Order: sequence, then structure tokens, then C-alpha cells
Amino acid sequence: MDFDTPAAHVEDTELSGYVEYEIDVEKVLRQELPGVVARAAIAPLTPQAIAALPEKAKGAYVLFEDGHPVYAGKTDTRHGFRSRLAKHHNTIQARQGLDPARIGFKAVRIMVFSNFDVEAILIKELREKDPTALRWNFSGFGSNDPGHNREAQEPADFDKERPVDIDKAIISPLQGRSVGVLDLLISLKDQLPYTFRYETDAKGTKSAYYTVGHIEQREAAPIQLPDAPFTVRQAVQWALNVLPAGWRATVFPDRVILYRETTPYPYALEHLTAE
Repeated sequence: MDFDTPAAHVEDTELSGYVEYEIDVEKVLRQELPGVVARAAIAPLTPQAIAALPEKAKGAYVLFEDGHPVYAGKTDTRHGFRSRLAKHHNTIQARQGLDPARIGFKAVRIMVFSNFDVEAILIKELREKDPTALRWNFSGFGSNDPGHNREAQEPADFDKERPVDIDKAIISPLQGRSVGVLDLLISLKDQLPYTFRYETDAKGTKSAYYTVGHIEQREAAPIQLPDAPFTVRQAVQWALNVLPAGWRATVFPDRVILYRETTPYPYALEHLTAE
């Protein structure tokens, strides 16, 4: 029979009027997916553009910086485009040397998805075309917070190249109010686009441990916050100035922690103590 294609195979059988046809979907994806991505327009990586995508849509996507591809990924039904791109949008906020306005994306919904590794296909094809493409794929971009007592681990290359910016002003819902230290810490943890952890004496479940905080945070003198936006550096410094001696904030490439400790972390960028 003569209807084989480069991406399909037809198997003759001994049954009259019956053949078996198998299409090589992965080969089709290798041949066509890079071209589909190339023809698509780049959208800004903004909450509005992300929310406009179909809910639970899955497939492949590429992030761009100044029009240059820096990261290729894939999604599934559980973590569709909205979920995955929202996470990436969060990651690129408040980073030194990284302007979120320069980051865009292309998303390709793939209807017949199965378990095909479209991420690997895109990485291979785009890297063969341009060896400088997709550098974030090999930098630890998008990795999860490893938890306390993991600060001795070497930070990912992405975090070392684009560390968090604690000197960027934030608009806080607490501006102009007199607040307790714990309320300020909770607000920072909920608002910041990177990990912010602080010591707590809570027991049991971790689901709300950070709302309990530490007794010295709960009993510290209130802080009068300014009406204007303020930086994370300022907020942490205000907290340290009213906490008892022994508290210290440590800034890492990807996070900030506030603990009653003097641990010498090898990858700390700087330490903050009471003035």
C-alpha cells in the first residue's frame, strides 16, 4: 500500500480489507512544533495576558527576554499555562538586573498531548538553531524553595545572576499604620515574589505556622510605617531595631530569612542586624 508518510507507518495484515495505521506523533511534533512557535507572536508576561489563556490548557511554551528565547517548558492538565506562567511571572519580579517588562511568552496548546516530551523537543530544536537560546533552562530557573536549614546549598545560577532586590520599593497594605512586628512580617511573606522566612515557635501543622511567629515578635514594640512605599531592607531593619538582641536577617540570592541566630552561611550576600 502507498499511503505511508514520513511520520506514519501502515502495517498490512492477512485480514481482507484491514490494515493497521500508526502515526509517529513525536516525529510530527519534532518537525512542526518549532515552526508553530516561531510563527506565534510574543505576548508580555503579565497577569492580564496570562489570565486571557484558556483555563487548564496544556502544551508547550517559551519565555523570551528582549525577543530572545530564554526558557522552554511544558504543562499538563493539573498545571496548565495559567498556573505555570503565573509562577514564572512571580519569579521574575524584584530581581536585580531583570526588567519584567522585557519578558514575554509564547504558548502552544497541543490537543493530542499524551506523554510526549515537548519540552525536550523544543530545547533540542531551538538550541540547535541558536546555541545561546534557553539559557534559563540550565540555570535552576523556577526551582522550589528548599526550606530552612538548606541555606548551605549552593544557589542556582539564575539566582546568582539575578539575585533578589531588597532595595526595590513595594506598595504595602500597611502603609501609614502602626503595626506589630509579626503583622509586618506576615505582610511581607504574603506579598513578596520571593521566599521570605522568619523564626516561629509554633508547634504542629505548618499550614499556618508563620501567622504564629515567635513570642519576641509578638511582644515587640509597634512600628509606625510611613505613608509612602518602602523597601524590604527598610522593613526588615525596622523589625530588627525593635526586636531583642540576637536577631539577624540574612539575604541570599533567592530569599531573605530572619532568625535568632549567628549561623555563618557560605552563600549569604549580606546580613542585617539592629542599628
